[in-house]
Amino acid sequence: MFKFRLEPLIKIRKNTLQERQAELAQAYDARNILEEYLQEIDRQLTEGTTTARNLMQEGQTVNVEHLLGLRRQEMFLRANQDDLKQKMQIIDEEIERRRDAVVEANKELKIVEKLKEKRHGKYLEEEKRRDTKEMDEIAGRQRPH
Repeated sequence: MFKFRLEPLIKIRKNTLQERQAELAQAYDARNILEEYLQEIDRQLTEGTTTARNLMQEGQTVNVEHLLGLRRQEMFLRANQDDLKQKMQIIDEEIERRRDAVVEANKELKIVEKLKEKRHGKYLEEEKRRDTKEMDEIAGRQRPH
């Protein structure tokens, strides 16, 4: 019966691969959260711009304090937007690093699995040779001399 001595190593490599995949998924989750925040900021910026434009187009007296408040809010949102974009860039770099780690872990697993396949193939060949030799011996004993 074939027994691969490095089977525990395969289990370790599989666990490592699963860990790297989970880490990559976490990075993607973080990126998705940041994208949602950026979309919300974009929505708020569009809403603020529309509100300011509507206030100025109505032809009524413009409340300067209200417009200044909208401008302050826009500046605050743009600063947050810039901050989130920087964080997104950092996360994108981390995603790339983690993706590389997944590829490497997968490669290391495949190497050991390929070695197992080769050794199993050699084992089967050796079994076949033994069986053939045994059959030849049995056939040789059964022939009259």
